[in-house]
Amino acid sequence: MPRDSQLPDAAAPPSGGTVFGLDNVRLDLPIAGIGSRTLAASIDHLLLFFLQVVWFFGGLALGGLLELGGWGIGILVLGLFFLQWGYFALFEIFLDGQTPGKLAVGLRTVAAHGGRATAAAFIVRNFLRTFDVFIGLPIMAVDRRSRRLGDSVAGTLVVHDREGPEEVELGRHPPSWGSREVAVVESFLRRAPWMEPQRAEQLGARLLRWIRRQEPEFWEQAVGGDETAAGDRVALLRKALGVG
Repeated sequence: MPRDSQLPDAAAPPSGGTVFGLDNVRLDLPIAGIGSRTLAASIDHLLLFFLQVVWFFGGLALGGLLELGGWGIGILVLGLFFLQWGYFALFEIFLDGQTPGKLAVGLRTVAAHGGRATAAAFIVRNFLRTFDVFIGLPIMAVDRRSRRLGDSVAGTLVVHDREGPEEVELGRHPPSWGSREVAVVESFLRRAPWMEPQRAEQLGARLLRWIRRQEPEFWEQAVGGDETAAGDRVALLRKALGVG
């Protein structure tokens, strides 16, 4: 996106709980700290240990019953390897950034700009989990966004999941927006009901002014009115972007 058409700045310099959404747009994300992440990881590792125990003894019993011999041992070891490496990545892929531990604590893994992370990002961050067992906590302690090595490499963050049940999807958007811009604005609209009302209105108003100034044709088609007359900027932004 050209520099003169960047979406507007929306806040003061970012704190530890603020990330740059895209260009100059800043989003307040409820970053999860070491305590909540450690609790979630402890729950996941307990569940993983239980699954491994069940698989181990179940595999031994089944292998003996079917007289699989060496094949049985190979399948048993392969299953344990798959559980160890696949547990976190598969849960995060299919539960949209959550594992049972994160779900219990109320956390979610998202992309660094606040939108959904990709399956590749989940795989990369969990591939490095073995290294993070040894160096993850020190790295998280000095990183203002509490990222471990896997998060930094994969471009992900772990946040408190306070978005609520609504799923936001833009029905339309300015032609100059790409997938990253769409993801960030969708993330903002999901979080707006739980943000401070004044801050949500400020960011909504700046996004509306950007659309009106940079995309006048889109503005007329989507709204056809003057946004300065609107009392609820977030509601008008939802209308402009076709969010029901």
